[in-house]
Amino acid sequence: MEWSQRGRKRKVMTSKQIRFRSISLTFRGFELTPQEVESFVGVTATRLGNRGEPVKPGVKTLLKRSVAKYSLEFPSGCRLDEMVPALMQHLGGISHLCNVRDRVSPEYFEIDIVLPIKGSEEQEGGFFPSEVIADLYNLRASLSFQFL
Repeated sequence: MEWSQRGRKRKVMTSKQIRFRSISLTFRGFELTPQEVESFVGVTATRLGNRGEPVKPGVKTLLKRSVAKYSLEFPSGCRLDEMVPALMQHLGGISHLCNVRDRVSPEYFEIDIVLPIKGSEEQEGGFFPSEVIADLYNLRASLSFQFL
C-alpha cells in the first residue's frame, strides 16, 4: 500500500489535476502548544496552529482553536478499509493515540476521510470491518467524510 503525508510535492502524471484519497486525524481546541501535541504524538504534523494566529499566512481570519493535524494521502485504488488502519499505524497505534488524547484533552478530536469520487467512473462502495469500528469507538473520535 502506498501513501504519503499530505503537503509533500507529487509529480503530476497528466495535465489534469490528480486528486488523492486522504485521511486525517485532528486535535482541535486544546490548552497546550501545538508543538507539545506534536511531541506527544511523535510524528511531524501536516498542520499546526495556535489559537489567535492567522488561518494561513497573509489571511486576516484568525484560528478560533489551536490545531494539530496529521494527514496521509493514498492512491485512488486504495480501499476505504485500509485507510484508517494505515493512519493509526503511522501515528503509533490506538493505545498510543488514546494516551495522547487524554493528555491533550482536545475540545474536538476528529478523523476526516476525503474521497474524490464525484464524476469518477470508480464510484465503488466501501466498508469498515468490525475491528476498525472497535478501534474508532475506543479512540472516541468523530468521523467525517468529504466527497469531492
